[in-house]
Amino acid sequence: MMSFIKKPLLKLTRLILLFSSLVSVTFAYADPTPVNDAPVVTDSPAPTESSSNFHISGFLSVIGGQVFNGSLPANYIGPSQLNGVNCPCYIADWANGGVYRDHFSLKPESHAGVQLQYNFSPQLNFVGQVVIRGEDTTPNVTWAYANYKLDEHWEIHVGRQRIPLYYYSPFQDVGFAYPWVSPPPELYGWDATNYNGASLRYTNSFGENNVTSSLFAGEEKVANSGYYKLNYSGDTDVSWADIVGADIELNHGPLTIRAVYLQSNTKTTNIPNGVDASSTLKAYGIAANLDFDSWFVLSELTQLERNYGPTQYSYKAPASTIGAGLRLGKWTPFVNYAMYSERADNSALFPTTPSKFKRSSLTLRYDIDSNSDIKVQVDHHTDTTFNTSGNVNMFRVSYDRIF
Repeated sequence: MMSFIKKPLLKLTRLILLFSSLVSVTFAYADPTPVNDAPVVTDSPAPTESSSNFHISGFLSVIGGQVFNGSLPANYIGPSQLNGVNCPCYIADWANGGVYRDHFSLKPESHAGVQLQYNFSPQLNFVGQVVIRGEDTTPNVTWAYANYKLDEHWEIHVGRQRIPLYYYSPFQDVGFAYPWVSPPPELYGWDATNYNGASLRYTNSFGENNVTSSLFAGEEKVANSGYYKLNYSGDTDVSWADIVGADIELNHGPLTIRAVYLQSNTKTTNIPNGVDASSTLKAYGIAANLDFDSWFVLSELTQLERNYGPTQYSYKAPASTIGAGLRLGKWTPFVNYAMYSERADNSALFPTTPSKFKRSSLTLRYDIDSNSDIKVQVDHHTDTTFNTSGNVNMFRVSYDRIF
């Protein structure tokens, strides 16, 4: 095993060293009070009274895994490779092109991030976040926005933010925040995950009901898209223009319900492969979660629709996930089912056969302490339409930590 984990391990070591050098600044400049998970797992940390106006927090997920018992059916019509990985394989991170094969690898999903917050006043702060990944060890700025609190209920964010398309979007990279090794890729993973723009956020409580909602607008441009490395050779550039959307989240006791809507004009360009496609995008989503402390249920349903014009085609891509977990002291077993499908209105013009796949998984989480955990997960992935990556079983193990 040592021979085929050597290169990924060296890359991950460099990633951790870079992360550690950034985190070390904390001891020199940040408030010495231990950091809890709140600044890391929320998209808009509120200004707090402290001996220092400058705060640093961070997160790390070291994730390794491999495919076992994978097969390509005799009638398989999908690609033989995805992002340079021979199939049968497993796509764990669509947005960044993270693919596992039948050799143990730390590269597809491992990542680390540092979040910086500076409070100019109780009303105004700045939040920045940099993330590095096994698939891309170049530091990427994922957040860089100013947050101004208008009053006790309203605040405005201006700058680079995460597109709030999914329930876990604001803390999708913080492995410590959820029960899976990583959020279900059937939902979580499209060609744009961040945007540059503005959002208006509202929070309030009405008796035992808590309400959070936002309106957001902006644009995003992605060079050399990790998502399209799964489809094309060469560099693919992506543009999401005129992003407009809204979301609302309601909480009452153990029940949390969230709904979201988004629309955008998108463009995908890959000159070597002759790709120059424009579409209108609409996305809808709803999540419903129950948490009774000792046990909990997580569920989410989304549908993305893309229309490439009257002379081309349009398609819908519904995806869903549902899972249940049981908290037994430091142990949390969790079972989950997820699926994704595509439906095209003109299959003759659709670039490939519409895809459909599903997956069941079992995760066991052990909380080492209040800031770190270890997870082991086994997945059974079924390529229903024989055109995605083949039928595979997956084994993954992860170490998550927040700072």
